[in-house]
Amino acid sequence: MKRNQIDSAYTWDLSSMFASQEAFNTCYQECESLVNALTKQKGHIADTKESFCDFFDQQEELSRKLNNLISYARMYTDVDPDEETAQQNLSKAYVLYQKTVVALNFVDLEVMKEKESIEKYLAEDACNAYRYPMQEIFRRMPHQLDEEKEVMMAQMQDILRVPESTYESFRLEFEPVMVDGKPVFLNGGNYHQFLLNPDEKVRKEAFEHYFQEYKRYQNVFLNLLSGHIKGKAFEARLRNFPSTLEASLFEDGVEKALFDLVVRMGNETYRPYAHEYFKLRKEILGLQQQHVYDIALPLVKSVDITYTVDDCFAILKKALAPLGEDYIAMLDVAREERWIDFMPHEKKRSGAYSAGTYDSKPFILTNFTGEYDSISTLAHEFGHSMHSYYSHKHNRAMLAEYRIFVAEVASTVNELLLNDYLLKHSDNNDHKAYLLSNLLNQMIGTMYRQTMYATFEYQLYEAIEKGEALSSKDVCDLYEQLNKDYFGDSVIVDDLQRYGCYHVPHFYYNFYVYKYTLGMSVAISFAKKILNGEVDAYREFLTKGGSEAPLDELMHAGVDPRQTQVYEDAFGYFKEILDQFRSCVTHETSQKR
Repeated sequence: MKRNQIDSAYTWDLSSMFASQEAFNTCYQECESLVNALTKQKGHIADTKESFCDFFDQQEELSRKLNNLISYARMYTDVDPDEETAQQNLSKAYVLYQKTVVALNFVDLEVMKEKESIEKYLAEDACNAYRYPMQEIFRRMPHQLDEEKEVMMAQMQDILRVPESTYESFRLEFEPVMVDGKPVFLNGGNYHQFLLNPDEKVRKEAFEHYFQEYKRYQNVFLNLLSGHIKGKAFEARLRNFPSTLEASLFEDGVEKALFDLVVRMGNETYRPYAHEYFKLRKEILGLQQQHVYDIALPLVKSVDITYTVDDCFAILKKALAPLGEDYIAMLDVAREERWIDFMPHEKKRSGAYSAGTYDSKPFILTNFTGEYDSISTLAHEFGHSMHSYYSHKHNRAMLAEYRIFVAEVASTVNELLLNDYLLKHSDNNDHKAYLLSNLLNQMIGTMYRQTMYATFEYQLYEAIEKGEALSSKDVCDLYEQLNKDYFGDSVIVDDLQRYGCYHVPHFYYNFYVYKYTLGMSVAISFAKKILNGEVDAYREFLTKGGSEAPLDELMHAGVDPRQTQVYEDAFGYFKEILDQFRSCVTHETSQKR
């Protein structure tokens, strides 16, 4: 299907951002003018309270406009990549962004230099809005370089991103997989589909053909991964951080103890639950041997349930009702104002996301098929969009954007509320088992798999930072052992699985993966409170945006991720779902007898 064949009601309306190319060009020129105006104020930011406020008001305006340019161009190309003007717009916007970063590199250094004067301004009520952003700049003072080095680091960012960008652009070619006697094309996009095939030969062949290529290019990937880590380590040392991990955690304002706690909970304290899950999988599937290429096999046959777009919205209004009437009313607004691009079509980007800016609608891209994933994805992305909606509504632009640290909380809460509603309102045992199975798969991948990834990442960084010369064998040995610990005795970790360490793109994101486990654990805490009628604190959390440190946002909402209770509740919930699922499938088996 081509885009022009889709009913416009099922496409997003980006014209609310820019009604024409002329409007885009005008915004671009305004950004250039603002950059020039801000640059001319170098050395005079803190001359007076008025000059201080005026500078950061202008910087805020520039940020808004620049974000509009980038977001609009990116969203446009995601649904229409062949549109030449959109591609040019995106390229121009990114070039302007990089120029802006370099041109305004002096700002933080000047703020730090004028700390005494600025703190006097901040004591006045008229400067309330600037306090947290300035505090964040002051917090970075021990790690700030001189102006010459900061400019050099800004210019080096493209170079430091070479390993990541090379990884993203590298395209492996895989041998086809024989299915029903015919060769079928294999790539990263359809690999998972082969693992769902009931024929063991198909699954095994897909697994072998896929990871054989990573084995073939292992030294290339080793160089890219180690190059990425060395770049991060170099920057961490330059900025006086004890390690790359602590440099990464510093950005979120958290201590290493939190990282250690999250990893310990998933890798040690509650790992027996994961082993129990894999053992149950083996039993249900009736496998004498369960290999790594078997763990995607569905435990429950897909139930014959499909959803229309109207069905999804009707269900979500009920499932999300505990969040309040004003919250669910926005579902209708989202459809009426065309926030959502629903349907898959030729050349449209795969997957789903929530996007937009302070000045735009909180747009959603999805690829709707009518299956369960369609409604769960819609719930997830709507959670992101509503988090953005309330954050933007309650804060000025400089305080509106929430951090990645808390980004997955609102989306996951919505998924949990949806699952709870569907389970409570289903009298079909097969349907319940299907829902429970999906939830288990999501939780095992988010809470357990990610902590294993985090351990691999930490140990690899630590070795490289110590100056150890690592071969591909060393890296793959480490990954293989961690996989064996993760799966336990019920899963055979096949030899080629060791090369999976080169398959995970998140290893180029710099200690990102632990946040998945943290986000899911926090979301479970919030969901339990919401279902018990405790909604106000969570609703307040949605309004915070970037007005305070992300850890403070969670704590003020009554969830402290530094406390073991959060993880006891989360992993305990996993065990509850596992037991419910076991009871479901046991009941079904006895009924069939």
